[in-house]
Amino acid sequence: MRLNNYKFVKKIPWIYYFSVIVLLLTIFLNHQLGKQLFPSNTYYYATLIVISLALVYVYFAGKYFEYDSEGSLVVFLNKGAILSEFISYRTKIYEIKREKIKDYKIRNLLIYKRLTVFYSTKNTDRNFRVNISMLSPRKIRFMKLSLDKIIDKNKANL
Repeated sequence: MRLNNYKFVKKIPWIYYFSVIVLLLTIFLNHQLGKQLFPSNTYYYATLIVISLALVYVYFAGKYFEYDSEGSLVVFLNKGAILSEFISYRTKIYEIKREKIKDYKIRNLLIYKRLTVFYSTKNTDRNFRVNISMLSPRKIRFMKLSLDKIIDKNKANL
């Protein structure tokens, strides 16, 4: 089974750049209007904090995710959505043999979702984490079904 969140992630750079423009425009207009854009400085700073937090969230949670369980390897790909065409510094690719996957866990932290996959190597058990925040609930359900099927097959072979 192959799934990804490309349709949603292709909108992330525009959201990010729009937020940067709104942040800069807010600062510029407030300075040009003699600090009369907002009734008090509290509203101004609250607006700056909210926009800045939105920028940080979009930067860290807005990642492209791809899952491929066709073939003998299960592939998890996670890469940044902003500047990923130019600089590939946030790309993480995990390729694991189907037989090595032991378990998985999905943590849902309100606005951030993380998939942790537990697998075995020759001597130890290891895990890795990938960001699935921008993956739709339907695709998460399909991925759970696929991983459950792989884990059940692995437990039956033991």
